[in-house]
Amino acid sequence: MRNLHESLQLQHHRHTGKLLHHKHTSYRALAVVLVLAGVFIAALNVASRAAADTFGISAMVGVSVPSDPPIISSPVTGASMSGPSVLVTGSCPLVTPQVVVSVSVDGTQSGTSSCDTNNDFSVPITVGAGTHQIAVRSLTIAGQKGPSSAPLGITTTASVASAIAISSDSPFVYADGNDITWSGTVGVSDQNTEEYVHVDWGDNSQSNYSVKAGRQSFSHNYESSTPHNILVAVSDVSNASSSEQFAEAGYSAASFPAAVTTTTPLANTRVVAGLYGLYLSVLCVMILIWAEAKHSTREYARQHATA
Repeated sequence: MRNLHESLQLQHHRHTGKLLHHKHTSYRALAVVLVLAGVFIAALNVASRAAADTFGISAMVGVSVPSDPPIISSPVTGASMSGPSVLVTGSCPLVTPQVVVSVSVDGTQSGTSSCDTNNDFSVPITVGAGTHQIAVRSLTIAGQKGPSSAPLGITTTASVASAIAISSDSPFVYADGNDITWSGTVGVSDQNTEEYVHVDWGDNSQSNYSVKAGRQSFSHNYESSTPHNILVAVSDVSNASSSEQFAEAGYSAASFPAAVTTTTPLANTRVVAGLYGLYLSVLCVMILIWAEAKHSTREYARQHATA
């Protein structure tokens, strides 16, 4: 400790321990402190950059939301259906990029559809016997909701056989390039039953899976980034079945750059920038004090030499 004290030229009053006048200040010790502070701030800067890379945030940029709802052309209000299967068709609102159309039955979403090249949509749904209210609305590729159409009433006479629940994580699938993954839950997860899943990817290719009831994910690669409709059908050994259609948005960062951006937090960067500013300010102050001390020493020596 004594060697460190002497090498840094630290000085204090021999008896009282009080600091001496600033002309006795150990600038070597201050230089060491400033160097250590600079190393610390530089290390903090590296750590903040690593944290920013680790905790990057991906976010959607808002796109145009249609002012008008989609229009249902079939079925018509008051239609009476003999079977549980109903095909809901119509036209999409004119907007770029194209929207996804969501069909709801009695207020519950029952399927989605991409708009085709003619700007039309088609969604197969399954309903039980009785009267039902059907409505449609637009969903942008950023997930924004457009206005909903006025509900129309239909009546079906055939009841639905026991159905297997299908729940998707999102109303439509967003492509990462041409690769997509549908994820969700099929069946009742706590029953541990065997489920048979048939997926029609909408590009003339199909996949079959045998899975346990519960959370699942199925992946596919499209040859193009155009919109597609994915039909997920599930059945089990008891002949219970269900199916639901999910749209594949058909857009990627490459095909529509304004849709997706990536940002990183700026909080750590701002803190480090502030520390750099404080460090430079202290360094400037210490240089001025050192220069003043050197000037005082020279003046003191000159005056005593003259005397």
